[in-house]
Amino acid sequence: MSQGSAWERLVRGTGWIWLSERYRTALPANIAATVMTLRSSDRYHAKQGRSTARVRFDTPHGTPLSVYLKRHEHLPWITRVAAFLNPSGRRSPAGVEWAHLECVRALGILVPEVVAVGEQIGPWGRLRGFLMVEELVGCLELNEALPDLKRSLDAQRFAALKRELALEMARIASTLHLARVFHKDFYLCHFFLDMSEVDRSGCRLILIDFHRLGKHRLWGARWRWKDLAQLLYSTFGVEGIDDRDRLRFWKHYRRLTGQRFAKWQLRVVRFKAGRYFAHNH
Repeated sequence: MSQGSAWERLVRGTGWIWLSERYRTALPANIAATVMTLRSSDRYHAKQGRSTARVRFDTPHGTPLSVYLKRHEHLPWITRVAAFLNPSGRRSPAGVEWAHLECVRALGILVPEVVAVGEQIGPWGRLRGFLMVEELVGCLELNEALPDLKRSLDAQRFAALKRELALEMARIASTLHLARVFHKDFYLCHFFLDMSEVDRSGCRLILIDFHRLGKHRLWGARWRWKDLAQLLYSTFGVEGIDDRDRLRFWKHYRRLTGQRFAKWQLRVVRFKAGRYFAHNH
């Protein structure tokens, strides 16, 4: 789709779309025109002009393609004006999250594969956007995976797996924070574990949901504490996680980031996690 002239954006509406070459043949030929009207009740959720759903595309050559589709409509007027004036600026939340995904991928952190992304600008000041990522088949959120694994694995293997997970999660967190990148939604449910790798050496974690991610050169400590407090809070009440696991993560994180005043910072993180707990209960 062409970005067109300002007149075309105002009167007719224009847009852009990016398709992954890997998945292009699995998507309908008219995906650019129909993506905002696709219907799916599978894991559908809508709130404040934003919707998510699981969509399956049947392919003529093999395994169907399952994706998660995020769509954004009814965006603030200032965002719509910015998109009208600069159509290549990736103004919708979908375009922004795409940039965030690629930023995190470039840091060496596993993230979902982007299948397609695009924006529709106009007519008459309208702005809509979508982001489509491949479903993480065979993967499970850590807050759900760990209780299941505690019941299915023998105690020795489960303990070893938790040690591997603590190190990998500390690596992910430290990689983000050393780059001054902060997730801002850093909960256990946004870490997906590849269950097919559990019985092998090592563990494979994929991080998701980057619509709030931000880079902060100044006041990084504030956002670091927020990320760590969110992660700590999200471990409360999860079967299979104990204080030893939490301290093991902190030990690795502190070593990888070279944190100074570690005891004081840990108290701040615990205090903020306690506030999350009090607010939500």
